[in-house]
Amino acid sequence: MSLTRPDKEYAPAPDLAQRWASHYVQGYLRRHPALDSPDPQALKRARRWIITWAALAGLISGTLIGCAEWWMREFATSHWEAMSLREQLPYWGGYLAVAGLVTALEIGFLYWNALRGVASITRLAGLRYGQTDTLEPDIQLTVHGVSRSALEYPSPGSLIYGVDPHAYLHGWKLTLRALLYRLKISLSSFLLRVLLRRLLGRLTLRGLLPLLTGPLYAVWNAWIAARIIQEAYLQARGPALVTHLMATLKESDAHLRRLVAQGVGELIMRNQHPHPNLVLLLARLLNSLPDQPQNLEVDWPTTQQAYAQLSDPERQTLLNVLTQAALLSGTYRGSRKRFLEEVFATCQTPLRSDEVKAQQQRLLSGQVP
Repeated sequence: MSLTRPDKEYAPAPDLAQRWASHYVQGYLRRHPALDSPDPQALKRARRWIITWAALAGLISGTLIGCAEWWMREFATSHWEAMSLREQLPYWGGYLAVAGLVTALEIGFLYWNALRGVASITRLAGLRYGQTDTLEPDIQLTVHGVSRSALEYPSPGSLIYGVDPHAYLHGWKLTLRALLYRLKISLSSFLLRVLLRRLLGRLTLRGLLPLLTGPLYAVWNAWIAARIIQEAYLQARGPALVTHLMATLKESDAHLRRLVAQGVGELIMRNQHPHPNLVLLLARLLNSLPDQPQNLEVDWPTTQQAYAQLSDPERQTLLNVLTQAALLSGTYRGSRKRFLEEVFATCQTPLRSDEVKAQQQRLLSGQVP
């Protein structure tokens, strides 16, 4: 795949839902002119409303579903506990129909709220785009990324310039991860109800369930919405910051850029997800090499040996770029934190977590890390 079309590498065959979502985001961007820089106040207001609407949807949905069960037990029949399971089935059928309808309406609203939200956040984050019929490949990549975030799609399993995002995730782990991802909503709802019944007891639960499910669903929806819009913000900041990173490597030789590309490839595999910002950075790095390779074969042990032999200026440049690359793909924790710890240790340089967190804060506030 061409190094100038990272969008095609990231999403070679998007399904109908992703195509529709991308079309929606592109339509929003065409109707609203790009900003010269991030608008912190507008971003804050947009985040607040997106999260509020998601929480309100959860509050209404959870309350209606909880009240439906409470009404069925208390008013649909006067001798619920004495009824056999067969006698209860018609009531449960009616309850599931109501719960299914409410849930379907809630999910539909949440998808609309998420799509509208990521489109707004993408623009307010300062993404530079032209209001033309065809967006640039880098912007198309961002649109694909924020669309997948809004739809809460799992990590695509396709190779990214020869790098397998699931290289460290094999066999039953990959299958289990995909299964749990598809069941997460229904599974979490089921576990929530089981937990409530265990903690509160049957008699107490009858009266408190309608009061508890609404707020709990609201908190759950608000958390998901906050995570989606933060991811959209990071992706929208990506193209400009990748350009900035490549500018810092302008005076570096091909050997150092190749080593940085190896680190980015390893980071994609450690994340088990081809973050759009890393896809774009990897494409730019490969395109900057003399032979412009279309694929990258990550050899991490050999790369680490090369890291240890770099001069001090090269080492500082490498660590700076890989630190910012890690922050562009998510928060400073988990696999990203372990990756940086390993790279800094290989380069015999102390990792100052406080400085990395400060860089992350500057990134999230709209500044260059």
